[in-house]
Amino acid sequence: MKTLFDRQIYEQFTEPILVNARQFLWIATANIKMTLVRFKNRFISFPDMMAIMIGRGVAIRIIHAELPSGPFRQRYDRIDQKGRLSSSVEFLFCPRTHAKLFIVDGVHTLVGSSNLTGAGMGAKASNKRNFEVGLLAENVEESRPFVEYFDNLWMGGHCKDCGRKDICPGPL
Repeated sequence: MKTLFDRQIYEQFTEPILVNARQFLWIATANIKMTLVRFKNRFISFPDMMAIMIGRGVAIRIIHAELPSGPFRQRYDRIDQKGRLSSSVEFLFCPRTHAKLFIVDGVHTLVGSSNLTGAGMGAKASNKRNFEVGLLAENVEESRPFVEYFDNLWMGGHCKDCGRKDICPGPL
């Protein structure tokens, strides 16, 4: 495992690993905001990046605790006019989610403080970024416990005994 701080998260995970997912990208995050990433020498929004990934056959799942920000939803909706994103990106709203996991192809996993936000892991100037820390698992064996944890959340493993069904829009 490798420790990443602040800008290193973008430089050593987001740009070289996350945007190059080939099979799947699983994200657990409390917040989703408009995030810009560099792809082929230009900056694009995360919804645009998701569309590119889907075009490559990448399956995307996102567990989140709050509604995505207005700018994120507006860009997502603009791209999704033909249903390409909504038919290929799976979202799961779980108000108790506070874990931050970014799993790429079951090989690389970033676990730490970063949400799916520009200040957390996107291309932001140093004076506009959050102070973040992450551990980067760099192989299948190191990533396995995080893959299993995410899968358990996704499959509703915590729903039966959650205790927050009163605020959950659709318990599994």
